[in-house]
Amino acid sequence: MNAALPKKLAGYIHDMGVRSLDHLADSVAPPEEGAAPDALQTLVGNWRAMTPEQKEDFVERVAASVGEVIAASALLPVGIKVGKKAVKSAKKVLKKSAKTLKKAKKKK
Repeated sequence: MNAALPKKLAGYIHDMGVRSLDHLADSVAPPEEGAAPDALQTLVGNWRAMTPEQKEDFVERVAASVGEVIAASALLPVGIKVGKKAVKSAKKVLKKSAKTLKKAKKKK
């Protein structure tokens, strides 16, 4: 899993993923006859068809992604400063292009 997270947290994320998907598989009804399944029904259908090893692998991949998001959010305060500069720069570009469009519209 993700080495940036404590083992206990990584294990908890994994266990909750398995339990949550098992619960969904038990509680979500299959699509009605002739109706196309929605995204959740498709996920649950695939989950039901997986072997235990495939389920573990799937949850491991999802848990790794969750771990990456958690680790990235820990860096958010650093990213905010950089993000503010990018937003400021983007605003300038958007204002300039808006002015150009307004001038072009007035000329027509």
